[in-house]
This record gives sequence, structure tokens and C-alpha cells, in this order.
Amino acid sequence: MFKLLFTLILLFFGYDSFSQIAGANSIQKAIDELIKDPSLKHASVSFLVKDIDKDTIIAAHHPSNSLIPASTMKVITTATALQLLGSYSNFKTYLQYDGYIDSNCTLHGNIYIKGGGDPTLGSRFFKSPYLIEEWSHKIANLGINKIDGKIIGDASYFTYEYVPSTWSWGDMGNYYGTGISGLSIFDNTTHLYFNSGPTKGDPTEIDCFEPYTPDMEIRNAVRSWTTNKDEAYIYGAPYDGLRTVKGNIPLESENFDVKGSMHEPAYTAAFELEASLWRNGIAVLKSATTTRRMENEASLINENRINFDTINSPSVSKIIYWTNLISNNLFAEHLLRHIGVQKYKNGSVFSSTLAVSNYWKNKGLLSTGFYMNDGSGLSRSNAVSAEHLVEVLTYMKKKSKYSKTFYSSLPTAGKTGTLKSIGRKTKIQGNLRAKSGTMTRIKSYAGYVKSASGKNLCFAIIVNNHTCNGFQIKKKLEKIMVSLGNYYN
Repeated sequence: MFKLLFTLILLFFGYDSFSQIAGANSIQKAIDELIKDPSLKHASVSFLVKDIDKDTIIAAHHPSNSLIPASTMKVITTATALQLLGSYSNFKTYLQYDGYIDSNCTLHGNIYIKGGGDPTLGSRFFKSPYLIEEWSHKIANLGINKIDGKIIGDASYFTYEYVPSTWSWGDMGNYYGTGISGLSIFDNTTHLYFNSGPTKGDPTEIDCFEPYTPDMEIRNAVRSWTTNKDEAYIYGAPYDGLRTVKGNIPLESENFDVKGSMHEPAYTAAFELEASLWRNGIAVLKSATTTRRMENEASLINENRINFDTINSPSVSKIIYWTNLISNNLFAEHLLRHIGVQKYKNGSVFSSTLAVSNYWKNKGLLSTGFYMNDGSGLSRSNAVSAEHLVEVLTYMKKKSKYSKTFYSSLPTAGKTGTLKSIGRKTKIQGNLRAKSGTMTRIKSYAGYVKSASGKNLCFAIIVNNHTCNGFQIKKKLEKIMVSLGNYYN
């Protein structure tokens, strides 16, 4: 009777009045206390927790308010990718050549690396350390010892829109803001290796960077400092080899690794293969390039090519596992673009985000108040409510044939991924599975937990514009999640 009364009140007054009317259970008490916290005086909060099995609201606070979700946007991206792409599908990269091979073992033509949107080529998360050398051997096996053309990286699969237009300048030069390419390689990451001096304020020097490309220029303004972490930031535009590095690194460091974004992964792949061929005794007479550069130069691109090898990516489910476990922006953005290709044969940001919105809208979800501008949550133009996240999570739990795959991709409280330090020695350790989101003045969580009374709960909380630091807001929201595990009713 008590639950029925709550439901009737909720239907009459609406979600946003629920926190004032219900006021009784332990979860509601925890969220009410959070809202009163002085560090949230100027903040916006959207919160919702449901009993999945009974489809009833347990507690809420402005659940329909659309806020910047940060990386909990990956919940929607990965769920949609599973639904539209399937768990076992994969992405293909092709090695191709045009022209012909003569009796003297010379290829009169070009070698192409034709990307198919695989974000895992050479990735540190999927072991393939000898990828480029393997490609060299496959070219040698064709009976080629000289190429009178070029190595060409073809990244046209998604279009050449390397980053979403709403990403900030401060993000896109760094490894977590690297762009999306039809031909990605080595996590689209460049490693800059610094040496620093013994005194605070000393200039630093860059010992080397890899993978090397001849068109990259680095302006170094990094200083030696009394810090124990990487406080250097890289600035640079897509397709522009100029990189400016500012900030600090620890004193007396050698080969200190600062990771940044590649300016054109397809060119890196082509140049790396060219260098490998020379090392293996195969001469390449013309310099590496990409189809994008050739189009800009109005050069003829031969589409009449012969495939001589196909590289298959890991399955979508394995890519999604890493996407959610460590909050991998690169993988999320590639999955989003594949959704656009799947639905509209177009991998632009516009087509891909439209495909996601329309998919869930056609299922009666994510209609008003949902604004998607990327797949990873790095864009501050995204707007999502706790209600939106809970709707998708509920669907994936109750209706999706990929329910177990999706659930297992989410980090486990106190155990794995971005939730490894959350909820240790509480009822949510090993029990709560959720995606986290973090940006400046933004913290969010969305996922599942079984309550102390055995209820299957689904929840989401988004906080924007808190005034406490990152560690403090994390601890405050941890209390909310612990209250979900402790809930007994």
C-alpha cells in the first residue's frame, strides 16, 4: 500500500516533486543531504533510481533535467553499438596495390592501407606489437623488392572529419582528445619523451618522439617542477603537424612520457610502413602520403586495386569492454561513427549522432531534452538527464539480447576500471556495475546494483558545477551509491 501511494503521488505531481513529497527512504535521505551540501549550492543535479523488475521509482531529484554527462555518454554509445552493430561483428583493414608487378620484382604502382574504421590497429589494449613488420613481410611475399610508387594511407571510410566541432582546443592535442580516423593506428597517440633539470623552473628537452613523422614540429615550453605527475599539455590542430607543449613535469626525469594526439594517423601508418619496407630491403621510390592529401592536391586516386591481405579487428563486444572499463574516448568515437555508417552510410558526426537519437526515439526513449554531439562525452555541448540514462540502462537489462555483454563491460565497484577505488568494504564492492564520468566541475555515474533486500536497481546521477575538488565530489557521490547497496525495503 505504501509503495502504491508513492507511485500515485509521483504520477500526480511528477518526478521533480518526488524528493519533496516522498522524503522517507534511505536513498532519498542520502540524495536530500547531498543537495544541501554547501559545495553544491550553485550546482545542478539530476538523479534517478528505479527498481528494474517492478519498473517503479525508488528515489529521484530533478531526473528530467538535461545536464552535461561527461563519460556516462558512453553508456548510450556502447548500448546503441551493440544493438545496431551486434556483439560479434568486426571491422576490416585491407592491404592493397594497384598497377602490376614485373619480372624484375618491381611494383609499378602503389601500396594502399585501406582503413575500415578499426580503432585497435597496433593498440596497446590489443597486443599486436609487430603489426607494421608483418605488413612488410606480406608485401615481400608478393615477390616485390622495389616499389616505384608510394605507400598511401586511405582513411576515407568515415569522411575526413577528424574531431567533433564541439571539442575544445585544450583537449584535442592530448591523448584523450585524439581524433577519429577511418585508418587509426597505435591508439592515434604520439609519445613525447622529455628530460628535465634538477632545479624548479629549468627548461626541458625532448629526447625523441614516436612514432616519428617528418612533418611534425614541436615547440617546447615545458618546465622542470616540484611535481610527481605529468602536468604538461599539448596543443595542436587536426592535420597540422605543429604541436606546442606547455606545463610542467617532475624534476630530474629521463624519458618522461607525455602522450599527445596524432595529427593524421593515416599518414603515420603509411610512413611507418614505408620505413619498415626500407629496413627490410624493399625500396620505395616516392614519399608516403594519404588519400586526403592527394584529394587536396587534386591528384588522381586509383580505386581499381587488388586486395592482398585483410586484417580483422577484435569483436565489437571486446572493443566495448575496453571502452567502458577504462573510459576509452577513441574507441567510443569510432563506435559512434560506425553507427552512422550502419544506418545512413555516412560516418560524419551529424549522421552518427542522428542515428543514435533516432534509434532510441523509435523505441519511445530519449526524445526531448537529449542532445548528443559526440560518442565519448568529451563535448560540453552534450546534454543528457538521469532519466535518459536510466531508460537506456533499463532497456539493455530487460529487453536486449546483449544484456550480459553490456553489463559485463561496466566497471565493478571496488574491483575494476574507473570504479576500482569506489565502495571498498561496503555492500557495493563487487556488486555495483556502472560507468563513471569526470570533467572539470562535472561528475556522473550510471549503472546497476543489487540492494540489500535483493532488488535489482538501476540508477544515474549527474552533477554539474560543484565547487569542491574532484576527490571530494567523488566521495560524496560514493555515499549515494553505497546507500543503493544498503537499501532494504
